[in-house]
Amino acid sequence: MHKLRLLNLKPKDYKINKLCLFIALILIVSLSSPVNSQIFITEIQPIKYPKVLKNLTTSTIVNVNWKGALGGATNATLLDNDFHQGRYLITSDTNLPITVNFSQLANEAKVNLKTLRLRYKNKTYKNFPIFGLDSPGITGEYVEIGAKVVAKKNSTAGEKFPQYMLIIEEQ
Repeated sequence: MHKLRLLNLKPKDYKINKLCLFIALILIVSLSSPVNSQIFITEIQPIKYPKVLKNLTTSTIVNVNWKGALGGATNATLLDNDFHQGRYLITSDTNLPITVNFSQLANEAKVNLKTLRLRYKNKTYKNFPIFGLDSPGITGEYVEIGAKVVAKKNSTAGEKFPQYMLIIEEQ
């Protein structure tokens, strides 16, 4: 047998119930709100390649490694010594692990970035994406990058600006 119970609420009881409902609603909203974390990437310097003479009979290769030095695969005559690795400072406001992806954009015809290398926390990576890396933390960590640029023998002469994408996300 079901009973229907009618409550006779006094005005002060109604105010208390309304206050409890309001507090419960605030708790539900605050607990269900997503937590935002942020990771910041500050470009200190992009990869820079020296000016070189284009090879006429073979692909022209210039390799600037993550240390900022010319790699052994370089087969072109340098016209200057103005080159360096890419360097970025990354910081995070959490301790969540990060994922890093580094790839070329292939924006120059017959010119490609190859042998991409990334240095993070004293370890060098060559396969991307990289999952589960330690957080850089609030004080940050530097990322150094290097890559080999290959201009095919039938590419046109002139300045080339091969572009790349560095994506760092918290997991």
